[in-house]
Amino acid sequence: MSNEAPMPMNAESMNAIVSALGALVFATVRQLPEDKQAAFANDLARLAQLEEQRGDLSTETLLMDLHRAAMAAAS
Repeated sequence: MSNEAPMPMNAESMNAIVSALGALVFATVRQLPEDKQAAFANDLARLAQLEEQRGDLSTETLLMDLHRAAMAAAS
């Protein structure tokens, strides 16, 4: 990847960031002991719920996407 031009901030690049974060969460959860995998996913869901209560729907949505990645890795 070249450092010459910054990544444009548009829907495509934002989706790529979300996908990369999901892959990172998936890989991280796979490395955890089985008894910690569900706890990791539950923490993400709890954080998403807190963001929903605060009214930050963008962060809530991202955290729920990451929660789904963690659940997929734990199953």
